[in-house]
Amino acid sequence: MHPLISVIIPSFNHEAFIGQTITSILDQSCSDFEIVITDDCSRDRTPDVIRNFSDRRISLEVHQHNRGASVAANSAIRRSRGEFICLVGSDDYFLPGKLETQVAFLNANPAIAAVFGMPRFIDERGGALLASDTFYGDFFKAPFKQNLQSRQSWLRHFFFYGNCLCQPTAMVRRAVLDDIGLFDPRLANLPDFDMWVRLSMKYEIHVMPEELTAMRMLDGDRNMTAPRDDSILRAFFEQLRVLNHYNAMPPELAREVFDDDLRAFGIDSNRPFGAWLAELSLLSKRTPHTLFGLNAMFDTCATAEEECQRLIELTGKNNPFNIPLSMGAKKLHNSVKGKNISRK
Repeated sequence: MHPLISVIIPSFNHEAFIGQTITSILDQSCSDFEIVITDDCSRDRTPDVIRNFSDRRISLEVHQHNRGASVAANSAIRRSRGEFICLVGSDDYFLPGKLETQVAFLNANPAIAAVFGMPRFIDERGGALLASDTFYGDFFKAPFKQNLQSRQSWLRHFFFYGNCLCQPTAMVRRAVLDDIGLFDPRLANLPDFDMWVRLSMKYEIHVMPEELTAMRMLDGDRNMTAPRDDSILRAFFEQLRVLNHYNAMPPELAREVFDDDLRAFGIDSNRPFGAWLAELSLLSKRTPHTLFGLNAMFDTCATAEEECQRLIELTGKNNPFNIPLSMGAKKLHNSVKGKNISRK
């Protein structure tokens, strides 16, 4: 018999926390689950802590080389057998009733593909934190403040504002992951955001107001999504890659998603799809959106020559690379032309 729920844990260097993670699952009121763990070549005793649990519902695979959290998560998902999939970090833990609450909701709402909840923030030692004391702030409250309910509203929010869903609170139907695919291992900061966008292109999601998972904020900004230089740079690039999914959106769905914006900014939706999507993206003024918009317009011009003049206009007034135009413009011009600007 297959378990009802598969709880997926990609673990790495969390020997101090993984025991609490596993215990919080074993203590759930709903017991029809398996815990599928992939350790991504931890350098500490994380695998030993896991092996100390004798519960037959726990399975462990240990990578011999570090391959990244997405690869570890995907490996565990492929080995899992449950109808519903949950993911939790090896430094986080489930709050009581998490599994029972979400299974009941999905059973009662068969049109919903994935359900999320709110996190309870804790510090490295397990002490309670206010959201305002974390770099997330009210980030996860956006679904309620913006009244995000339909997948059209979610796709619009994702496009202009990014992610606001807490992955450790998620429960997703396996059949949906079989359809849309797993995490993209090329993404380190935004693999969950990438998945939510792909999911919302075809399915409905829902966010519950209850706190369902304790989310640990590590000292020294050691969380993967903490605002360090490397994570900020990586996130800008990865957001551009996620935006590219919108190029493949059916134009009919895109008009539903962006109807209010098209009318508000006077953008003609009778123009080629890539052209008006580019115009919308350029309204954001953020670097990933500017690059996405210019690339979308460039690609559109391959089959719509009437948009070429607009492309030339847009590339002459948008500055996604933050080029210092007020100084050194001649040197920059010469470098583009291939001249050696170090010679007089």
